[in-house]
Amino acid sequence: MFDWNDLRFFLELQRSGRLLTAAKRLNTTHSTVARHIDNIEQSLGTALFVQHAQGYELTPSGQALLKHAEAMENVALLAQEEITQAITPLGKIRLGVTEGIGIMFFTPRMGSLFERYPGLEVELVAVPRFVSILNREAEISIHLERPNADLLITRKLTDYRLALYASPEYLAQAPALHHREDLARHSWIGYVDDLLFSQELLFLNSFCRAPNVVFRSTSVIAQQQAARAGLGIAVLPNYMARHDPALVRVLPSETIQRSYWICTRRELHKSVRLRVVWDFLLALCAQEQDALLAE
Repeated sequence: MFDWNDLRFFLELQRSGRLLTAAKRLNTTHSTVARHIDNIEQSLGTALFVQHAQGYELTPSGQALLKHAEAMENVALLAQEEITQAITPLGKIRLGVTEGIGIMFFTPRMGSLFERYPGLEVELVAVPRFVSILNREAEISIHLERPNADLLITRKLTDYRLALYASPEYLAQAPALHHREDLARHSWIGYVDDLLFSQELLFLNSFCRAPNVVFRSTSVIAQQQAARAGLGIAVLPNYMARHDPALVRVLPSETIQRSYWICTRRELHKSVRLRVVWDFLLALCAQEQDALLAE
């Protein structure tokens, strides 16, 4: 029988697809990862991975082992959770979230969470992409689209509104802007189309049929800074931009509405530390509807 510890290396290589990436995540060397994979393959008498130019891919035998390895991992996590909670009621929770709401909305409002739960530690992974729950990048993740997976528990976190913003300096030297038709004559700030992580971010054309985009970034915070610097008009969440003294709302009647979804793995939903953060985020968004849905 193979060593159960080898399954950690099997799961990490399956999730990352590359030896070096798996080794980095496990804080070891690529040769160590390869050795543990070889141990399982020797014990089972079958290959678990096929190596391609793009990385490592599971064989049919690897696919068969995967579901059992994940089940064993889940049991180990639940055992750790139960014992940890018996010793100390809280601990560390990792929250994966896109930049805008993670940095500009959640972070300034989390003080009351730590006042109520001083034993809690939150790791906020705020990046311009989705953080994967299934690949264990976080325990809770916020999405712009509703995830569909049997292993996940998902619910709507909140709706929010976006509007048009530009700097007073830009508007002073740009063409007159009184109606939607005038937007075609202006410079725009937007996302890098081929690096979009959600179709929900394709909203420039909601305002202008053929926008003249002069600056693109995968980061909504960079887009806000570009608007502040006078590069053009940006579509920004109102919770980020409406109180920014360096920005002016353009065509106030023009808005769009989007949603955030919160999810976690089904087996983790009963975790005390996870539910503390989960319930806090839901309550926070319910309390802050004026900011999130501001016209």
